Amino acid sequence: MPPDGPAIDTDAIDYAQVASAVDATGMIARGGFATDATAPDVPARADGRPTRTVVMIGNAGGAMWPRFRREQTPGPNPLDRWTRSVLQPIADRFGADYIHPSDEPFQPFQRWAQRADDVWQSPIGLMIHPEFGLWHAYRGAFLFVGRVSGLPMVGGRSRPCDICADRPCLSTCPVDAFTEQGYDAEACAGHVRSGTEPTCLTDGCAARCACPVGTAHRYGSDQMRFHMGAFVGLPS
Repeated sequence: MPPDGPAIDTDAIDYAQVASAVDATGMIARGGFATDATAPDVPARADGRPTRTVVMIGNAGGAMWPRFRREQTPGPNPLDRWTRSVLQPIADRFGADYIHPSDEPFQPFQRWAQRADDVWQSPIGLMIHPEFGLWHAYRGAFLFVGRVSGLPMVGGRSRPCDICADRPCLSTCPVDAFTEQGYDAEACAGHVRSGTEPTCLTDGCAARCACPVGTAHRYGSDQMRFHMGAFVGLPS
């Protein structure tokens, strides 16, 4: 169902309709949750009406990458700009407000993600999914004024980290940037910029790559270089 398809009855939206429209972008719908006007962590819509349903949108693996690279335009933050350009028309078609993770005021995307799907914070801070591992991200949220039917169930799966005895994500970083006490972003960025072995800039974060969950969804080399370069401010 492309975003320029037939008109949608915004009072009778099913989650499968939203998911089908998003699929055409290479991204995926990532669950959702019902809310009400009293929820402190969900904003009202731009028109002042309360948000009744939040549907999360994101990517898993490299499915979106070929389209993004084909349609990428020059300038700063190309992935953020492309994401907005393909998701905003879909939100408009369904009568939803679209919020990007970098929009201010910043919204609690990690908390929303945990209400919408079975995801948890990993030892290195990234959200871990039982199928996709660490190879996924959230690219936006649709805020609906009405209830969206058919939302996926949440709570049926377990956090993979709880049965991971070795926790290689905490022992693989060449500069020990990840510990139980926190994350040393300065040490991490310094190593990425250095280009020394292991070359996290081109091969991807060594700690992230060490996670045994979701390896089939690991990003390709171009996608790895893009994200790591963006992290340290290198041209894309």
